[in-house]
Amino acid sequence: MSFRTRLSAAAVGALIAVGAVALPANAATTTSSGAADTPAALTKAKTTVTDGITDRLTTLGKLQTALAAYKDVPDATRTTLSQVLSSDVSGLTALKTKVAGETTVAAVRADGKAMVDDYRVYVLVAPKVHLTHVLDVETTALARLVKVHDALADRLAKDPAADTAANKDLLADMTTVIQAADARIDGKAAALLALTPGPDGKALTASVKDVSGAAKDARDDIKKAVTDAKTVRAALKNAPKAANG
Repeated sequence: MSFRTRLSAAAVGALIAVGAVALPANAATTTSSGAADTPAALTKAKTTVTDGITDRLTTLGKLQTALAAYKDVPDATRTTLSQVLSSDVSGLTALKTKVAGETTVAAVRADGKAMVDDYRVYVLVAPKVHLTHVLDVETTALARLVKVHDALADRLAKDPAADTAANKDLLADMTTVIQAADARIDGKAAALLALTPGPDGKALTASVKDVSGAAKDARDDIKKAVTDAKTVRAALKNAPKAANG
């Protein structure tokens, strides 16, 4: 039996970057008489927002590909994430068309704000896809480690030469870190999926960091449990064999 757990480093390190729209400082000016914005200012504003939307659509496409590759994601979670991704693709595609038809920089600015606040592709959607996968991998690994622990405990009980205080302490530590990891990630996936886009990017970032931090700490606990298991397994393998007859 292999005691390796292969967690997705890319998933654990899901991007948490706040998206922002930077339009020229003078792009929203109009004359006091209400004259239209200059064509150059309007074109520049549209290009900035359109590029932002295009980048987000590209990211969403990559997230759809990643989700399809995460074969062990539970069906309910996959359905939820698929719906989020599809809805965001449709919404941003429609917003891109809307930007193209705007006649004032102010309207484009409003579209740029909606691009960020209404979707939160980088701050929220990407972590939802990657982190829910990480949490599921960790949950599966913990269930497996419980079985490994019980199997090792059973073998120690049947092997007096290996049933030492040191090995018992390792199994006790294994239990402790497994329980700690389980407590860290309990309910985190549901909490992450429940988050919705909005104007408060800092609050969303903090909430996502709470989940990613829990996943990282759980990963460390899992590594410790694996190390304990390997040490006990080696002790069992190297323990003196009882003489026959």
